[in-house]
Amino acid sequence: MFGPDLDTVSRQYSRWLIFRFIWYPYRRFFKHRSRFSHGLIFGALGRVVYFMGVLTILAFAAVALYAGYLGGKTPNLFDFARIWQSIGAFIRADLGEYFLATAFIGLWLGAASHTFTDMAGSFIKTGRAAKFF
Repeated sequence: MFGPDLDTVSRQYSRWLIFRFIWYPYRRFFKHRSRFSHGLIFGALGRVVYFMGVLTILAFAAVALYAGYLGGKTPNLFDFARIWQSIGAFIRADLGEYFLATAFIGLWLGAASHTFTDMAGSFIKTGRAAKFF
């Protein structure tokens, strides 16, 4: 679900169903197979940071609309930072201290295997397989 091909209309992109709109700006900003979408260093990290940013913006907008509708106080960004911290504390307490790091490593390994497969396919298709191995 967080693979490198979220920058194209792909199987990974299609799995998001009605939430595909979340990845539309990502698709417009990153070129396919760029170092920021398929890169080993920035690829998975960029997608996770992007997703968390979009999730925060959407949650902030939903709460602001709800508060405006009810005439209540609109929370500020510091309130959201405290909420993210409490979510992180809950995850560490209930799922383990290293859950987030382990989950990120799993996402990174999946993206890295995809990138290596794409590289191998490109080298084979262009007749440069000997240079890859």
